[in-house]
Amino acid sequence: MESSGNFAVLAEGWRDASVLVVGDALLDGWLCGRPVRLSREAPVPVVALEDTREACGGAANTAANFAALGARTTLVGTVGDDDAGARLRTCVWDAGVADRLVTAVGRRTVTKRRVVADGYVLVRFDDGDTGPLSPVVAETLVRRLDETLSAEPRPDAVVVCDHGNGTLGPQIRALLAARRLDLPLFAVDAHDLAPWAPTGPDLVTPNRGEAARVLGHQPGEFDRDRDRGQLLRRTGAAVVAVTLDAEGSAVLSLDGETLTTAAPPAPVAHAAGAGGAYLAGFVLGRLAGADLAEAAGVAQRCASMAIRGVGTAVVPEQFGVIQRVG
Repeated sequence: MESSGNFAVLAEGWRDASVLVVGDALLDGWLCGRPVRLSREAPVPVVALEDTREACGGAANTAANFAALGARTTLVGTVGDDDAGARLRTCVWDAGVADRLVTAVGRRTVTKRRVVADGYVLVRFDDGDTGPLSPVVAETLVRRLDETLSAEPRPDAVVVCDHGNGTLGPQIRALLAARRLDLPLFAVDAHDLAPWAPTGPDLVTPNRGEAARVLGHQPGEFDRDRDRGQLLRRTGAAVVAVTLDAEGSAVLSLDGETLTTAAPPAPVAHAAGAGGAYLAGFVLGRLAGADLAEAAGVAQRCASMAIRGVGTAVVPEQFGVIQRVG
């Protein structure tokens, strides 16, 4: 893993980088408190609420991580015309991310709310529409993405976050495939990587379950040595960085051996969205000229820092030498 001094050098190298994030933006919510007794209605704890918070989730979380690390970040996606959509836009603005979101009339914004007692997640409630966008909204989103790709300054990296919530249909994939040669660095984080393989990503960042899915294995079944070649072929990617939670990550490439990173002890189960921090660190490291080992080290360090507290994982702005670029 890279040293603190090298991290500072790389951070200077990616300062002012322009990153476009496109994908499923959602609103994360947290209801935090302490358990005081068992309920008489059911064998569940009664939680005395002490704090509530909302934050960027999904693609919005990834964009927030890029912005926190100092990149000029733009988010393209959709929100519903509801209160949750308005609150998500506020979270995006507060994160310093440029908002190019399309409002989908009649659609409910995807939200994920968690009840947390003494730092442990007890339950999560998911809400919102996850079916395909209406033809009108889908066409508007394609135009918005095309305009953003063509705007100056052109993005140094384009990052796709496909959580299967209906935002990224075949028209979006077709546009990105057609513009592929114009994208200096193209990264994909998707629950289902197979549809993105024809776009030839420079980097994909599946977790263990997503890697098993694209390989056709049982859930969670992944062996980095046995599966290396098949995973690279089936994702169409030059680099596959498989995140393994407490085990760190395994980085596989077409032109190199398998690299690994170690994750220091941290309450991984207490945070959501650490993958967005990992992805942001990896992409920015590469933009700054880091080799794969250095970029993987930056990514792991960002993810580890982001999951120290309860809530949606975002790299702290005071981390290292990073300062927000206006």
